[in-house]
Amino acid sequence: MTKADQENSTLGLGVVAAKENAEKEMTDNAGMKRKGGTRDKIQTMISAHKNEGKALVLLQVNCKSIYNKALEFWNLVDTYNPGIIISMESWLREETGNEKIFRADFTTFRRDRHARGRGVFICVKNNIACSKLWVDDDFEIIAVEVKGSDPKCAWEIIGIYRAPNEDIRVNERLAARTGFLGNSTKRSTIGGD
Repeated sequence: MTKADQENSTLGLGVVAAKENAEKEMTDNAGMKRKGGTRDKIQTMISAHKNEGKALVLLQVNCKSIYNKALEFWNLVDTYNPGIIISMESWLREETGNEKIFRADFTTFRRDRHARGRGVFICVKNNIACSKLWVDDDFEIIAVEVKGSDPKCAWEIIGIYRAPNEDIRVNERLAARTGFLGNSTKRSTIGGD
């Protein structure tokens, strides 16, 4: 059992018995299967828990503008079939409707930036129960609750983007919002840049 598997077990996540080579192969193949802007932006793909007997895959990607890379983005999604997607640097504005970018088989939660650049979103497949927990007013941080088939199993999925020129306040806000400053019993997965 890997260290990540042990950590997932302590969080109450059902560990998926998968060979380490399969995860490495998925990551290695990611760069070979796509060409263009998102190839170098793939950061993480993990099996988080079992959902209806299948592994739930979480995909984290830095889009650097999904608007002009939507086809590449959805090809990546179709390749790995994630249940949850956390993405940074969406570069979307509030006036861009979800129907222009996102597919109907996902529920999409967004925290857009009012200026050019930045922004985060979380997409959850429609067959997974989910709801928006909170959106930060000052920073690009959004949190969604995802529920497993067991009503006791719920996870806080957080998407965050911290620009290189931002100070430590964004990290402090994240810690305060997620309860990481105290003895929290929340099950959280944080994806970001």
